[in-house]
Amino acid sequence: MTWKIAIGSADGININQHFGRCDRFLIYRMEPEGSYSIIEDRSYDRQAEAAGHDTHTLQNTAALLADCSIILVSHIGPGARALLYERGIQSMAVEAPIEQALERLVHFLRSGRGAILQ
Repeated sequence: MTWKIAIGSADGININQHFGRCDRFLIYRMEPEGSYSIIEDRSYDRQAEAAGHDTHTLQNTAALLADCSIILVSHIGPGARALLYERGIQSMAVEAPIEQALERLVHFLRSGRGAILQ
């Protein structure tokens, strides 16, 4: 199974964005053998809407990431986490360099504990 991973990053190096405030997601494709590569840089114009935790904004962000299986951000609230879960998207709060977080995710998925993500 191939996964699309959305990562909230302001600098393209670290996972450092709160889901409710994130205006840029880097999309990675992760292959079953553990390789991954960036495939897209998706932007979300938060200035066009109310910033923060507005339900409409969270729903639009979730719709932007509807084709992703996993979202990695530095922080995510319970409402946003539940909204994503209802759409079949797992979210994880991680503060780390992107490469390190992806390597940890590969290890997690290979361990068999990642079965909840399938």
